[in-house]
Amino acid sequence: MPATVHNKIVHGPEEELIPAHLSYGQFLYDKFRQGGDRIALINAETGENVTFKYILQSSINLATSLKELGLKKGDVVALSSENRFEFTIASQAIIFCGAILSTLNVTYSPGELAHILQIIKPKFIFSSPIIAQNIYDCSKDLPCVKNIILFGEYDVVPALFYNELVKKHHMSIDDFMVADVNGAEDAVAVMCSSGTTGLPKGVMLTHVNFLTLSAHMKYYLSMSQEKRKHKIKTGLSLIPWFHAYGFITTMAVMCMHINVVFLVRFDEQQFLEAIQKYKVNMTTIVPPLAVFLAKHPLVAKYDLSSLNEIWCGAAPLSSEIQKMVSQRTGIDFIKQGYGLTEVTMACCVDLTGGSKIGSCGTPAPGMKIKVLDIDSGKLLSIGEKGELWIKSPLRMKGYMHDQEASNALIDSEGYVRTGDIGYYDEDGYFYIVDRLKELIKYKGFQVAPAELEALLLQHPGVADCGVVGMPDEAAGELPTAFVVRQPNSTVTETDIIQYIARKVSPAKHLRGGVIFLKEIPKNASGKILRRELKAMLPNKLAKSKL
Repeated sequence: MPATVHNKIVHGPEEELIPAHLSYGQFLYDKFRQGGDRIALINAETGENVTFKYILQSSINLATSLKELGLKKGDVVALSSENRFEFTIASQAIIFCGAILSTLNVTYSPGELAHILQIIKPKFIFSSPIIAQNIYDCSKDLPCVKNIILFGEYDVVPALFYNELVKKHHMSIDDFMVADVNGAEDAVAVMCSSGTTGLPKGVMLTHVNFLTLSAHMKYYLSMSQEKRKHKIKTGLSLIPWFHAYGFITTMAVMCMHINVVFLVRFDEQQFLEAIQKYKVNMTTIVPPLAVFLAKHPLVAKYDLSSLNEIWCGAAPLSSEIQKMVSQRTGIDFIKQGYGLTEVTMACCVDLTGGSKIGSCGTPAPGMKIKVLDIDSGKLLSIGEKGELWIKSPLRMKGYMHDQEASNALIDSEGYVRTGDIGYYDEDGYFYIVDRLKELIKYKGFQVAPAELEALLLQHPGVADCGVVGMPDEAAGELPTAFVVRQPNSTVTETDIIQYIARKVSPAKHLRGGVIFLKEIPKNASGKILRRELKAMLPNKLAKSKL
């Protein structure tokens, strides 16, 4: 994907602008209607499948029932569920009504859920049985919530049933009218920020944001297929759809009439069996899954030869893990992408085929990225590490009911502050180092946890890891590693400390020590929950190990 560097700003290729009046709901209606009787979704757990026509008809029926219940343009409807057919149908029905979809993490604690419900103020909440009690408890005293709509057939909490609403009306596909919207101004969704460093915010994304991202996905896939001379027929979706990365990319792929096999939950064996059984050509993953493909002994037992497109995002992926996956599976290259919810996910994708390993690629069409010095705000040049700022048609409308936070994120030129540290090379390819808030400050030196994690994962005795800073009265913070051992490994704290010391400069040594865990806490998109790791640190101010 071509990029140009001008006055220390990296530009993506020219954007084909989306007309401001267009509707994402109309786009979905048209694409699913064109899909007809082709298979759209396959449940990897049950083998059940549904067609594009079935999804469209069910969405129209449900939209008709929702309107009858009083759903109007601009109302917010929340949806909290694992991946399942009803998720896609309910999402489309909400969007067809001109309402605003808000997908909520099924693993939210009551505190997190109550916080986001107070922000979005939904009229209805679609819920899976697995989170229904939590939803009910957190919403029963909210006057804005008129009904909970329950997937499944069991009366878990007081609610309406999704199945009954879908069957109540049978509206002709030809006669149905999608609600009219102003695509550039009207929000189509409120997606939750990742909440890795604090409580999540509600990111408002417009119809044009979603349409532009869909156009970009088609651009990336078309370029890649043409370059590599292959055809993508089947994709595998395992990122939870309540996460913006999982939802937006899956819908975009379906709108290209690629059939999608999905996992209800991640299961190591089922993941590998699905690729083998359905001859999956492409999938989107997160770094922990790349580590699984690189290191888990189960992987060698399955035929993954159908895979020719693996895209990885949501957190930095080291070049070492990329190489290990290729060597172990025969897959020639994992494409790394970079994005954030505030700019509708994908900002960069690497389409080189491996010549820029470790890079997350060049800016998307219509996008400009600048790198600023963390302390001075000075515009930086090739190879200089600083904070990335992004200007794009994909920029969010703002944080819902939080104008102060919205203003703080966007500068006077319209660039969005990412909070990510990185740099670009002479060809405009970007490399992400770490999150600004996650940098460890040791005696004035900035230590990137992701760099140490990438090195730790190369150790044969390490299955997974996370690195944080331990507060220290003399040095500020001491790099501290949390490590999950490989099965049957006897690697010790001393082994790991010495291993890292041989590979990095003194400021990056693991002076805070090593803490062994059974599992590294992560959110649904694979980002390490460093606040949970920090809570496990010894409850006292450390003394420097000089």
